Amino acid sequence: MFHQVEPLPDKPEAGHHEPPILRDASNDAQPEPVTGGTYQTDVTTLTERIAVQLAAEGLQHPVAAAVAIALRGASGLAPVGFAAEVGLTEAELQNIEAGQVSLPDLPASLGARMLNARLEPLSLADLDQRLRGN
Repeated sequence: MFHQVEPLPDKPEAGHHEPPILRDASNDAQPEPVTGGTYQTDVTTLTERIAVQLAAEGLQHPVAAAVAIALRGASGLAPVGFAAEVGLTEAELQNIEAGQVSLPDLPASLGARMLNARLEPLSLADLDQRLRGN
């Protein structure tokens, strides 16, 4: 249900403007989501877009960095918490997110999370090769 706006009274005199009268809709039921349920982000597309931006910024391994950033973002954890959860030090995670670790050299714990997060490794590997000019 949309918030209702009361119709304006007849046209006011020239130069006299009154704002529309809004009715209080705070007691109305909340509208249903447009999708009828939860929305699932295409995490691979999001990761690819992050990687392209990181490549434009000059990172050496933008796809691996984007994977780590996307996975950490999806976890909702701060860097130190996410690093601990995937068995890395905060410095190791920073190196990955800074593009200093290649996609094939990502730790296995991140590889397993890629699959759980519905990231498509083949698409990301293809993008990695394209961004490196191969």
